[in-house]
Amino acid sequence: MEIVSTSSSSRFCEVCGKKAHGNHFGVVSCRACAVFFRRTITTKYNKMKCQEGQCDREKFFCKPCRLQECKKAGMNTTKFQYNRDDITGQFQLPSPSPSSFNSFIGRPDFLLFCDTDAPNTKILVDVRYLLEEATRILSHGASTPVCGETQLKKFTQGFKYIQLDMNNLKPQEKADQEEIMGKWEYYFLTVTKWLMYFDGFQKLNRHLQMTLLQSIWHVFEKLHQYVRTMSYRKINPDAKLTHMVVRDFLMDIETISFDFSWLSDYSTRDVMSYLSTQNCCNFDIIEALQELDASDVELTYLFAQLCFEYAGKRYQGEILKVTESFQEILANDLHHYYVEEMNRPRYGLRLAKLMKINNAIQRAIWESRPKIELGKVFNVMKIEFSHPEMFEDSGYS
Repeated sequence: MEIVSTSSSSRFCEVCGKKAHGNHFGVVSCRACAVFFRRTITTKYNKMKCQEGQCDREKFFCKPCRLQECKKAGMNTTKFQYNRDDITGQFQLPSPSPSSFNSFIGRPDFLLFCDTDAPNTKILVDVRYLLEEATRILSHGASTPVCGETQLKKFTQGFKYIQLDMNNLKPQEKADQEEIMGKWEYYFLTVTKWLMYFDGFQKLNRHLQMTLLQSIWHVFEKLHQYVRTMSYRKINPDAKLTHMVVRDFLMDIETISFDFSWLSDYSTRDVMSYLSTQNCCNFDIIEALQELDASDVELTYLFAQLCFEYAGKRYQGEILKVTESFQEILANDLHHYYVEEMNRPRYGLRLAKLMKINNAIQRAIWESRPKIELGKVFNVMKIEFSHPEMFEDSGYS
């Protein structure tokens, strides 16, 4: 993952003809057209005809015509560009020369932070290297042999990426650029490794695999934090309610120090409020997880169901068909687990409690969208992404 300045370009947008700034959704385009396409591709304008009756590229576009022009130029939300060509010539992004860097701060393996002295310049988070690493993992398969009588049982062998390792739990006293971007990297690669234990995912073509990965990693992250925090509190009955486990770090949300200066020009308090829009305020998930005391098999199903249902609702079409088939396979396997292994034929109430947890997380995501869109209008975040679809609904887009 790399962050570079995006302030200069001399080529032209293939949609509107104005000055371009980068490659978005597979097309050389300006920021305005890229943002417009991202926000309207799933709206009513996708199927509407010209509203003006006389749209001309040299004059103006109505929204339906502009969206059609984006698609005509080749924009597509499924074009990840994780192996896209380097941009050369005058259109090339500024090279990371020493004069353009303020700091190299202990960067994670696939992340490079490049700041700029220009106060109003957006900073681009380039995730190509991270996507390439995910591609490498997909090519190598699961890290250990996978065996089991059902796909859910095989999937549960990947539970090592979910369970808490107390021996490696470290205290965290600050959350800054290094920590936050390290978290993005950790969860994206963790989800990649986890999915390699599911037969259905391994059989997909690379295009669909990358679509799913880019859409579910941050949803996985939310449940992952709840489950690990629940495990920590179970082992430590005297743990404070403000203790949370994120990745392999233990933090106290009352005392941890946040530095969002690289992320936003707004105050820490405002950014905290903005990022908390997806919190499940009306449902105590950690307490519910403690009460359920779910097995590894049940928790694996919980993660898979949450991720696949979210991806299906978000993308529809082919992705929805794929994720619905995954959920059907895993639901049948869970039924077998309850009835044949646990001798619990009446498991409906327990399953309903599991689904209540997932529904609360998804509901928080859907309800946060209006505030996220408002945040974009007021430029709460001063970063943008080379692959914005990867950060959709993450709170950082």
